[in-house]
Amino acid sequence: MEKRGNQVTERKLIVSVILRAVKDYIDGNNPHKIGRLRAKGQDHELSQLEKNFRSAKFWIFEEKNAEYIFSFEKCCEIISVSPQRIRRGLIQLIQANYRPANNEVTQVV
Repeated sequence: MEKRGNQVTERKLIVSVILRAVKDYIDGNNPHKIGRLRAKGQDHELSQLEKNFRSAKFWIFEEKNAEYIFSFEKCCEIISVSPQRIRRGLIQLIQANYRPANNEVTQVV
């Protein structure tokens, strides 16, 4: 019974890590949030948002070591979720909600 409890706990942790990366990626593409932080002069918070965005973007979209136990691909495999589906969903969400006039996805740079 102990092993089953540990597996549930591990899965919850992995889900939490993926959800945090998704949130950081979305926040880094949210021009309203970025604008608010700039307008309030919250440079430290803006810097942290940019750092978290870059880290999430790399982990979700660019990391190539799929065999690493904490890679995005491996984490998705453990919880039986398609990494491609999450990526597509994120891109669609950003394009639908934060599409600028020039039709490019906005990202914190």
